Amino acid sequence: MNNSVFVSSAQRSKFYQKKLAGVDLTNWNNIPFTTKDELRNASAYDLLGVPVEEVATYHETSGTTGTPTPSWYSHSDVTKEFKVILQSKLNLNERDILLNRFPFALAIPSFILYWACQEVGAAHIGADKASLITPDQRVVEIMQRAKPTILALLPSEAEKIYEVAKQLHIPFPTKGLRALLLAGELVSPKRKKYFEKLWGVPVFTFFGSTETGGLFVSDEDGNYRLNHPGVKVEVVDDKGHPVSNGVRGHGVLSTTREGMPLLRYYNHDLLEIRDADPNSDDQTPILIHYGRDENIINWNGKVWTFYDLQELIYSFDHIPLLWKVKQKGEKVTLVLQYTPDQAVSGDAIKNKIYEQSDLDADVRIEDIIPIKKLVGKPAYSKYVHIERE
Repeated sequence: MNNSVFVSSAQRSKFYQKKLAGVDLTNWNNIPFTTKDELRNASAYDLLGVPVEEVATYHETSGTTGTPTPSWYSHSDVTKEFKVILQSKLNLNERDILLNRFPFALAIPSFILYWACQEVGAAHIGADKASLITPDQRVVEIMQRAKPTILALLPSEAEKIYEVAKQLHIPFPTKGLRALLLAGELVSPKRKKYFEKLWGVPVFTFFGSTETGGLFVSDEDGNYRLNHPGVKVEVVDDKGHPVSNGVRGHGVLSTTREGMPLLRYYNHDLLEIRDADPNSDDQTPILIHYGRDENIINWNGKVWTFYDLQELIYSFDHIPLLWKVKQKGEKVTLVLQYTPDQAVSGDAIKNKIYEQSDLDADVRIEDIIPIKKLVGKPAYSKYVHIERE
């Protein structure tokens, strides 16, 4: 898509009318980046790119790293969002039953999937992760009864729900399940392979954000193809200069979304664009996502991205149920939670890490979430007006 289309889309909002005043818009590289702080500090209505009567939904980021960022979607945007799902290799169709574990709150993925199901006539089950009504055990029970064909959820939820089923002596995959659709966290190749072995079905991942909307769904090999007609992806170095394909850098995204267009949005993702394999039938460039720059570990002069850490952890002989990496100065500690049936040695893992990577990290094996809590009863209950004694 021509760069001028992204510029004209951006100029529909008051935010960009002010930001771009006096800027030479004929030279793409002269256009300043849009920062997350700018979006956080702007008036929500200044970011709006259409009259309010054309708005379908309003969303916000979680706010875990600062003030939440507003995000608008027009009715026309709704169609563009669900097309990202429907045109993907997931092949959502009228025979599917999709169990949607994403929260029906201010984040966007759950709505995109609901819209996609409505469009093709697929059945939809809303099992909101953030709702007290549907704890992990309830999701497993729903899967037994309704037998969904697609399970859509966060990667960490896929690990927890599998463990809950195991604790309840329920084998997975349940009858009819044909795919997992994961979003909200990075899934490296080794993590994807682990999930596919664990669940016994193919895994697809969904890349995007509340600000940008859904951008790409991976193919069967786990690759994101740069095939979204309304999105421009750039990768730049620490000074903001473009890097060549095959070089990792910082992501800069432009979109033509009506509700909230973005122009050269520096989103703090670490990305790489690779040329397609010359032997592949699909010659569309590939996007590699390494996580966010806030999730890197700097140790002994080497940068470990979230991608690198996942590739390390999911290469262990025994994969932990849950894990965290902590850094204090030059000290790096891996906190690993294993299930009761796994006999593991922290010293053996520490030695394995050093052999594979030269990372001299401490290893602590401890509970991050007690197993009993995973299979606990829901805290939610309805208010009772009439009681019998």
